[in-house]
Amino acid sequence: MNLTRQLVVYFLTIVVLTGCSFYEETVTSAENLLTIAWDYFEQGNYQAAYNKFDAALDMNSTNMSAYHGRAWSALLLSDSQKALSDFNSTIYYGNSGLDPIAGLAFAYHANQNYSAAITKAISVLTANSYYYFEYKPLINYRDLQLILAMSYFHLGNLGSAYHYILLLDPEISVDQNDSDTWHFNDCSYHSYAETLLAVIDYLDVLYGM
Repeated sequence: MNLTRQLVVYFLTIVVLTGCSFYEETVTSAENLLTIAWDYFEQGNYQAAYNKFDAALDMNSTNMSAYHGRAWSALLLSDSQKALSDFNSTIYYGNSGLDPIAGLAFAYHANQNYSAAITKAISVLTANSYYYFEYKPLINYRDLQLILAMSYFHLGNLGSAYHYILLLDPEISVDQNDSDTWHFNDCSYHSYAETLLAVIDYLDVLYGM
């Protein structure tokens, strides 16, 4: 038997003895895809993460974790409609945690459904006033407070908007009935609402996703 044939026989023997583990190790499972996807997500490569979560769903169309990851990836890729759909699927397939509810708050706000955004954000903060997202801790309770300030502002509830502004920055002082306080960052404004909007824009830079 020549050397080449000996090597082939040796290799095949090893494969048989190990229960074809060589083949098994080359097969990508949905669990492996999820691990890779979350790694991409934590690195800020949301498109690559989205693609891996999508591939995991091709393997199992009811995979709750894959829907969850794809939802957050879509949200951070500014596809709020897809995020809404996937967050709802995440909940439908069994994720009863706060993360998909928080995600819905952001997605509803992005879709200008401010009432729904308020409901979801309050639900999360009521359950955990110091909420943060495990895979991206910079997304946390402050972002939800900002969502509430913005959403209440857009609905014309300036008092509630100001309440959440103060939670984000207690040093801000704007009085609806005192035009002398209608200024912020060395700029003066013509109304209480205009002043609050300037403050919210400033807080968005500090705390926005």
